[in-house]
Amino acid sequence: MQNHQYANLFPMMSDDEMAALVKDMQDNGYDETAPITTYQSMILDGRNRYRAAAEASVKPVFTEYTGDDPLAFVLSHNSHRRHLNETQR
Repeated sequence: MQNHQYANLFPMMSDDEMAALVKDMQDNGYDETAPITTYQSMILDGRNRYRAAAEASVKPVFTEYTGDDPLAFVLSHNSHRRHLNETQR
């Protein structure tokens, strides 16, 4: 599945963070409370979860974005939970 251009505004997890997420999914399965959000048949939010689920061989959960401002959605869901430097923000 392709990533939406808005999802690509944020960097991917580091290799260590991804390895930890993959291990967690292998041990505990996919956290259904954190679905991957799609928009226009692309990943809007959840690229790391999608990749980790594939690497862990677990089935991810999806939901379709239905709002009217996908950019605001991505910014809201990512800017506060990422370790971004001032330039990246």
